[in-house]
Amino acid sequence: MSAVPSRTGEQAPFEDGAPLRVERNSNFFLAFLFLPRAKREALSAAYSYCRLIDDIVDSGMMTKDEARRDLSFWKEEVARLYAGSPTHPVAIRLLPHVRTCNLPREGFLEMIRGCAMDLEGTRYQSPEDLESYMRGVASSVGLLTVEICGYRYTPAERMHEFATLFGYAFQLTNIIRDVGADLELGRVYIPANDMKEAGYSEESLLRREHNAAFDRLMQALYRRAQTYYRRARSLVDFRDRPALLPAEVMAHIYEALLEEIRKDGFRVLFHRHSLPPWRKAVLAGRAWLYCHGL
Repeated sequence: MSAVPSRTGEQAPFEDGAPLRVERNSNFFLAFLFLPRAKREALSAAYSYCRLIDDIVDSGMMTKDEARRDLSFWKEEVARLYAGSPTHPVAIRLLPHVRTCNLPREGFLEMIRGCAMDLEGTRYQSPEDLESYMRGVASSVGLLTVEICGYRYTPAERMHEFATLFGYAFQLTNIIRDVGADLELGRVYIPANDMKEAGYSEESLLRREHNAAFDRLMQALYRRAQTYYRRARSLVDFRDRPALLPAEVMAHIYEALLEEIRKDGFRVLFHRHSLPPWRKAVLAGRAWLYCHGL
């Protein structure tokens, strides 16, 4: 379950190298609108890559062995991409943007590593273990995005941490929202240590028991996600905020979703929350005001 939003319907295959359409109801769509054309093309190419890697694992169309072979191919293809000789249409489309945006190889490889973790099981002992997974499937997208958006005043190491923490924040919001949906797939992303500290158990989760211990667990995860958002923002020089508007649009939407879940009493075991398009548009406007100091 990566931070790349799931597709709402069948799409054309990638063989022709055509851009992957970003659904209008996805949280990425509004973020795309705030970029100039060249940057939109770069982010679309990166999005297509991330969508492809995520689908290898999550589409349900491959066995685990087939998925592992495809991920191995993509490790090799990333090497060819950075050598200037990619062979797959999606990688060929990425080639000019890798050069012009100075896209980090780490972002592409981390996405592969994170998605591969879903093939080996989805149980995590500690928050740190979960962060390793989130760094792969979510922070990797952030590392690519900040380089595409560009920045001038924030040191590179702080921007790297910003992208990492925003990735954690988005993915933990997804995990909270999708507790029930993930159970349908046999997946549990909530760390065992967090459940134990709250007085909850995996057995109770599998039975979908919503009790006081579950509320304590969700509150702890909610506070951790809030901390990720807050820590990330503290790292960015205010002069770089306008350039990072697409990331902030995403953050405003995800934070509002997180707050909606909290206000609804963490009713996530049998329900998957979402925000209507009009509210996302309002949040995008608020993100613009925030990034421009208004």
